[in-house]
Amino acid sequence: MFINFWYPAEESEQVTRDPLKVQMLGLQFVLWRDENGTAHCISNTCTHRGGSLGDGKVVGNCVQCPYHGWQFNGEGLCERIPSLGPLDQVPERAQIDAYPVEERYGLVFVFLGDLPESERPTIMPLPEYGQDGWRALHTRYTWNCNYVRLVENQTDPSHVEYVHSGMGMGGRDQNYRVPKINIEEYPWGAGAMVQFYSPELPDQDMKDMSPEGRGEAGSGYHGICSTWTHVHFNETDRFYPVLYTVPRDELTLEIFQIAMRNCMLDDKFDKNFRERIGVAIEEDRIVVEKLDPPIPSEQEIGEFIVPADDVLMHYRRARKEWQERGWRMDLKTMRDNQNRIAYAIPSPARRERPDDWALTPVPLL
Repeated sequence: MFINFWYPAEESEQVTRDPLKVQMLGLQFVLWRDENGTAHCISNTCTHRGGSLGDGKVVGNCVQCPYHGWQFNGEGLCERIPSLGPLDQVPERAQIDAYPVEERYGLVFVFLGDLPESERPTIMPLPEYGQDGWRALHTRYTWNCNYVRLVENQTDPSHVEYVHSGMGMGGRDQNYRVPKINIEEYPWGAGAMVQFYSPELPDQDMKDMSPEGRGEAGSGYHGICSTWTHVHFNETDRFYPVLYTVPRDELTLEIFQIAMRNCMLDDKFDKNFRERIGVAIEEDRIVVEKLDPPIPSEQEIGEFIVPADDVLMHYRRARKEWQERGWRMDLKTMRDNQNRIAYAIPSPARRERPDDWALTPVPLL
């Protein structure tokens, strides 16, 4: 798992004035809104004696630890230590890591890392969201899989023919082959579009948009674990399901899906799209959760790679580059120290002021 990326922590409507404890990258965090409605995220572990801030309460603009009443604001600064009485200045070492937050597309995104704003990877853009002529459907899923397995599945054009019922020919075409993939790179990601033939779309309304079953589709990745899919039924009708995901831990993945479309805009068609999306997601889950090994080998052993895997391989090279930047967490060391050391992902403030922090930064490779 990697630091220095934006992750979708929760749906915006779930973040309120009550503290909300969430797990990301195997660590605990607390989300809440201040009196102005602004969302904040800080490490969940109190710097005094390890209290769980997410089990406390919000007082004013601060979250208050349920153990000894210490209060932390949205910048991670401690504003009150009750046992010391009124203080002109709270010791700096009492501070806690706080993380940048942005709300987009109905989600609360948190930047889990210490990069300055100018150097951070971007949130995967979804320019159609909120625009006239487009409709969005929100769904969420929890998979028992490693995030790499999902990204590689989503960027794999050849699995559609065999995994997804009603798409392609289901393996009946003995001349089937994946067309040559032309990868398009862009900042923090890559993807490719290919021509498809799917004469047996299960929904008649969808089939009417592509009566010959021919269209264009493609997929790609953005950052460490966001993916996009573009389906062009014809020259004008578009369907764009995207996945914003966050590893809760190595083998638990929270998936926030937003499916955009500029066709069949009447809400009576939502049921059609939800059912089709649900079927496709379930078909993927059944396969992905059973892949062996669950966590892919870093040495890429036990595989025979073919040209249809070109986008997948581009993603693997990107992960290696991000590891070389020192962004990959050392999970083995963290497991060895489990239940003995309270770790925190380093925040931008920790980079600016590296001294006087109580919690241990996560080890990195």
